[in-house]
Amino acid sequence: MKFKKQDIGILPLLLSLPFMFFPKVLEGDTQPWIFAAGLIAFFTFRTQNFFKRNDWTIIILSILCILVYAARSADGYYVLRNTYTYLSFIIIWVVCGRSNGDYFPSAVKATIVIWFIAGLFQYISIHMGYKIDEFPGRYLAGRMGPPSLTAEASYYGSISMLQLMYLLTERWRENRIFIALATMSVFLSGSLLSMLLLIFPLMKLPLKLRVTISILLPLLVIGDYYFNGTGVVSRLAHIFSDGISLRGVFHDASLNLRAGNIFFTMYENIVQSILLISPVDFMNQYNNFAEKSGVFIGVGSNYILPAIGEMIYGSGVFAVLLLVTFLNKAQKSCTTNGAKIEKVIFIIACMLNPISLSNIFLILYAKKKCINNL
Repeated sequence: MKFKKQDIGILPLLLSLPFMFFPKVLEGDTQPWIFAAGLIAFFTFRTQNFFKRNDWTIIILSILCILVYAARSADGYYVLRNTYTYLSFIIIWVVCGRSNGDYFPSAVKATIVIWFIAGLFQYISIHMGYKIDEFPGRYLAGRMGPPSLTAEASYYGSISMLQLMYLLTERWRENRIFIALATMSVFLSGSLLSMLLLIFPLMKLPLKLRVTISILLPLLVIGDYYFNGTGVVSRLAHIFSDGISLRGVFHDASLNLRAGNIFFTMYENIVQSILLISPVDFMNQYNNFAEKSGVFIGVGSNYILPAIGEMIYGSGVFAVLLLVTFLNKAQKSCTTNGAKIEKVIFIIACMLNPISLSNIFLILYAKKKCINNL
């Protein structure tokens, strides 16, 4: 990567990517590093065309989402959190749009390497009986893999999947080592939802590589079982500790909450949310729903697990319009109908995980031009 002196404003953002969740100075998952670095780039990096004409729809809808949420919610903390998310999205969207693909690929690769090294170190440390509490991410023994330098294992796995798919839009043979490390990070995370997303990159590879990977993955599972400390096997063992049945899935708190949050925000309450006729009081509304269902467990905060569900619940029709606009712009970067459909479905799948619209890796993937590289 050749760095130009006049582009120095992008440097803090590039350097902050591997450490977007670390060190942890604020409660919760969000840390200020990406926002602060993005703000620097926003005012200094390639500002000849400060806003592009085709960005205004995204910007206006994001502002409307902020205003609608603020008007409907009485909780100052969540209003601030929601505002932060959409402002971050606007800033990162604009900054990434000024790039010509000359800086971010190297930063993504560096993040993959650093996160894999941290995740592997944590994985081995857990097996050897050491604690990993000094890292910022949440870790519960027997229930999840290591978080690496992210907020929790699900972030580690999901964002690693985004990084993997981002690199697969380029000439993958030049990025084989980084693609392999990102895949290993997904496995180390122990995130089942992230593992399921591996079907997307697998289908993009030649047949020989698909066969090779299909052989290697079981070997990794066997190795994980031998270590018996963390990762996918440990996660599955916890879920099905009382036998292989659907009951084990719903008894797992993480899966129960995620399934319940998705069902409530994207089915049970979706009409009221879109029409903006229900109050923004997720904890009370959801707990009433969960109690009546007899299946789902209650929540202790207004935090909504699926990013799409959080958008729609908080900002209704304006969030739907923003999401549709975002997906439309993402699919326009692809040249074939198959690639367009794949990109849209993958983004939606990521946002059913805790990957919000403001995540820089989601934005980079959405803007990345798909080329026929196989």
